[in-house]
Amino acid sequence: MLINSENGIIELESSAIQLYKGMRLDQLKQTDFYKVNYHNMWDVKTGYFWYYFKTVEVKGYQLHFSLCFFEDQLHSLHMNTWESSDAKDWNEWTEEKEMQVFYRNNKFLTLLLGIPPTRKKKTPYPSVSFRFPWGSIWSVYDPRSASSLMGISYNEEAK
Repeated sequence: MLINSENGIIELESSAIQLYKGMRLDQLKQTDFYKVNYHNMWDVKTGYFWYYFKTVEVKGYQLHFSLCFFEDQLHSLHMNTWESSDAKDWNEWTEEKEMQVFYRNNKFLTLLLGIPPTRKKKTPYPSVSFRFPWGSIWSVYDPRSASSLMGISYNEEAK
């Protein structure tokens, strides 16, 4: 997986796909990535649709992708690393385990981007971000949802 730091285009070599802000849903549906890894979809009923995908391997990490489309164009995406030792339900969940996911996500992004985070915050919740002219790549632990997540958010003017 490569993320072009100049324009935010994500390239998954294993699936020969490029993901970018404004990508059309019909383009995504024609890719092997979609055909092989599509898991399910959630219609938020506000014009936004989330598409969820099975885990793919990226640089030795198991990675989940969730793509957010507004109407028929890619708006943003979320990712998460996964390991078999992660909590599978609330009975296994602890904040300590979830913080390990947060740290693993941060390590993955630093490895992928080859640079340290631009910004680190501890409040209101732990997060790191890598800022670029086109948007940002971020990782957060959100105690309100008891989850850790990474994502790419594009500036509104970015195309």
